[in-house]
Amino acid sequence: MKYNRLQEMEAYIRKNRSVSNEELQQLFNISVQTLRRDLKELEDRNVITKVYGGVLAKPEKISAATLPTLSSRLRTNAAAKARIGQLAARQVQDGDVIFVDSGSTAYTMIPYLHQQEVTVISHSLHVMNALTEAENLTGICLGGKLRRETQTFFSDTSFYPYYYNKAFVSTVGLSISKGLTNTDFNEGVIKRHVIQNSAEVWIVADHSKFGTVAFNKFFDLEGITGIITDEEPNEKYRQYFKNLKIQLID
Repeated sequence: MKYNRLQEMEAYIRKNRSVSNEELQQLFNISVQTLRRDLKELEDRNVITKVYGGVLAKPEKISAATLPTLSSRLRTNAAAKARIGQLAARQVQDGDVIFVDSGSTAYTMIPYLHQQEVTVISHSLHVMNALTEAENLTGICLGGKLRRETQTFFSDTSFYPYYYNKAFVSTVGLSISKGLTNTDFNEGVIKRHVIQNSAEVWIVADHSKFGTVAFNKFFDLEGITGIITDEEPNEKYRQYFKNLKIQLID
């Protein structure tokens, strides 16, 4: 019973990010003493941070070893990613030169670029394969050594001569305190290069990425054009984006 309650409590806190002690006590129908013991255990597991009158969820740490393949990531939150793909494609105009990175969320925009005449640049083998079925799209692959574990190509970014009208960049984590993070250093190098060489930068991230932190930071949120997601984030994030003049599309 206690194990199940702790699992449910952890999931609830992670979903809501911040929860009052009173809310947890009522939701799980437990005494003040039991709640204190449960929260102490979650704190010892490094799941929460205690604050006055409640708790905050700590960002989840993600490593490269825990990141699944693209095919399995496409099945996770599939409807949300398809929605984000549609919204991202609406930001593209005829004649644009865009970058689409190797993340599963960015990849989902390709099928929705069926009306525009666009040049798509990517280092992703999966993106290049998808472009073979779209006659209206011109594909350019950033060359380099094939990395089989990520199905991407990597080279010294100083050899990449391109400048992009718009870049659509996926992220493993999006955090106010830690910025944009991922689990692969080489992928982070390419993301950083693309962001620095794009007129507009759109971060495509489903709701599960908010508050998550992976080990490799590739950029700050400052200077990002906008964030395309499937659900409106909480007030703290909305106010933060407003202060930085980051557009929010959901």
